[in-house]
Amino acid sequence: MLIRKCRKEDLEEIYRIERMSFKYPYPTFVFHEYLDKLFFVIEENRKIIGYVIADEERNLIVSIAIHPDYRRKGYGKMLMKHVLRFMKGEVVLQVRKSNEIAINFYKKLGFEEKTELRRYYIDGEDAILMAKKID
Repeated sequence: MLIRKCRKEDLEEIYRIERMSFKYPYPTFVFHEYLDKLFFVIEENRKIIGYVIADEERNLIVSIAIHPDYRRKGYGKMLMKHVLRFMKGEVVLQVRKSNEIAINFYKKLGFEEKTELRRYYIDGEDAILMAKKID
C-alpha cells in the first residue's frame, strides 16, 4: 500500500473511480484544477484504488473515493489521516444527508455535524456541513 501525490497520468483511472462512486461525478476539469493542491492517490500492488482531494486555502475536503472493490478495508481512513496532516484550523466538508455510511465514517475521524445546507446538490438533496478542528 502506497499513498502518493496524484500525477496527471493518474487522472483517467481516478475519473473512472469517481464515476463508479458518485451519481453526479465531478467533471474532469475539476481534477485537473486540483493537481497542484492536496491531491493524493492510494495504490495497492501499483493499482490506484482511491483518491482524496483537499483545498488547503479553503480548509476543505473536496472529494474522497475508494474503488468499490476495496471499500470498508481502511483505505479511506488512511487517505483522510494522510491529507489531514497537511491541514490546520477548522477543516470542513459537505456530505449528502442520505449518505449515512459517509457521515458515520467522518464522525469516526472526529468530524462533527455543524449545519444542514438546503438543496446543496444538483438533484436538490440537502447536504450536511461537517467540521473538525486540527491544531
